[in-house]
Amino acid sequence: MTTRGAIPHPDQVDPGRRARERAALYAVLTSATFENRPRLTNLLKYICERHFDGDTGSIKEYSIATDVFGRSQAFDQATDSIVRVEAFRLRKKLREFYEREGADQPIEIIVATGHYRPEFIDRKSEARNPPANLQSSFRNPLLVVSPSNPEPGLQTEEPPHIPQEETADPKLRIHLHEGPSKPLRNPTYYRGGILAVAAILAIVASPLIIGRFNRSHRASANDPPPASSPTPTLPNGPEIRIRCGYSRPIFKDAEGNIWTGDQYFYGGFVTELPNQHIARTRNPELYLTARTGVFSYKIPLAPGTYELHLHFAETTYSPASSLGGGENSRVFDVQLNGAPLLKQFDIVSDAGANTADVRVFRDVSPGKDGYLHLDFAGSLGLPIINAIEIVPGLLHRLRPIRMVAQNSFFVDAAGNLWMPDTYFSSGQLASDKVVIGGTSEPGLYAGERYGNFNYALPVDRGIYRLTLHFSEKYWGSELSKRGGVGSRVFDVLCNGIALTRNLDILEAAGSARAFMKTYHGLRPNAQGKLLVSFVPDVNYASVDAVEVEEETPN
Repeated sequence: MTTRGAIPHPDQVDPGRRARERAALYAVLTSATFENRPRLTNLLKYICERHFDGDTGSIKEYSIATDVFGRSQAFDQATDSIVRVEAFRLRKKLREFYEREGADQPIEIIVATGHYRPEFIDRKSEARNPPANLQSSFRNPLLVVSPSNPEPGLQTEEPPHIPQEETADPKLRIHLHEGPSKPLRNPTYYRGGILAVAAILAIVASPLIIGRFNRSHRASANDPPPASSPTPTLPNGPEIRIRCGYSRPIFKDAEGNIWTGDQYFYGGFVTELPNQHIARTRNPELYLTARTGVFSYKIPLAPGTYELHLHFAETTYSPASSLGGGENSRVFDVQLNGAPLLKQFDIVSDAGANTADVRVFRDVSPGKDGYLHLDFAGSLGLPIINAIEIVPGLLHRLRPIRMVAQNSFFVDAAGNLWMPDTYFSSGQLASDKVVIGGTSEPGLYAGERYGNFNYALPVDRGIYRLTLHFSEKYWGSELSKRGGVGSRVFDVLCNGIALTRNLDILEAAGSARAFMKTYHGLRPNAQGKLLVSFVPDVNYASVDAVEVEEETPN
């Protein structure tokens, strides 16, 4: 059973687990797939040994270049791509091993794009071999093959060049001592192991999600608890997640959710994109495959009320693309069970290019034939979709969004699961070792996102309550021994409308004290988002946790 609080770091494992992970590494290193591949085996051994030693934070491009590939201390990753090239080859070989020779291995080693840390993921037989009732009668192998004249700019095979990958070097935390006229720099504290934490989440999530989400947060330990109001139980049931255009059986995202490969489709063709930056998501890989063309999905679904999430990212048309374009380059319609769902939908206009765009719809049910029908037809260019997500829904009410500005999950006293924050643009994560008072939930305040940043929170039509959790961990604290009231001042806006002006956490709550602000009656913009912006006036804006709940059924 998961105890209340932050889910333990994946390095805190029992000896038996560590032994199984070492056995998984041994199986790879001694396989025929990796035979005569000394560069790849040396790289894999190096990063895995750091993992076993609990030192994943030191797995960086520079250390790999110097320690594994013998580069000098003058190594410059901007001009020498040795690490990115070999990491790309390592990922390919690992996939090859687990698809063939290592298909029966109980643990899979994954090195996700964007970093070089190994993740040891349990492979359940039922996940590797989806049951027959998950296979679509419409899945025709001939439809997966890309046409000879695919849409220009969309690659349908593995890219011939080695993709550039993000590095995750932590920056020093530097707080400003004066106003914002000086260059702004501040902390990013890096926590590795999101995918490994996700394995824990897969076990924990089910019993937690079905719990009640009663509100029990307080701005001060001396304040009376807020008046309770009845809140519905979060529904339990089957969840369907499809990574469109993905040819492998399963994909596990950073939160531990399992996505099947593309299925239940008719028409269209697959596109696979080279590794590239996708904003507003912790799962950029989810947006690197897609189904495009004129196509439909016929998804078997039990009777009930569901929440539908459609995931899009425009990676072809943008001002930076060689094809040019932007708004009005791809415009299409989406129908749900024969009724319009999205009209004249333009991803760039909705969210921008190379940006994850999630559209959420509640009160979704299958048609009379027991299927959920999604039809895509274009006005300009070809329709495209990256992923489809269907989860049990609440009648006339959206499931709540709860996020902490941390790289780990948090479980509060009421059993609510708070996810690592996503949907953000800009800002940095920080984690100061400061004990926060004035709250029965100090774990909510263990981290912060700071800077000039915003969240695009996807919601459906309706009226929403936004709760923001703050604490001043630096100014006026024992950590800095400097500053005071007026050292951090910022504005909070939602969809361009000011919610709070000149917010000073220290003035409102004191140093290292929990502080909460709740805003009522918020409505989404035309893009189906609550765009919550944190704009600095003096030094950086900051927030520790974000919560959105639908206030009034619509």
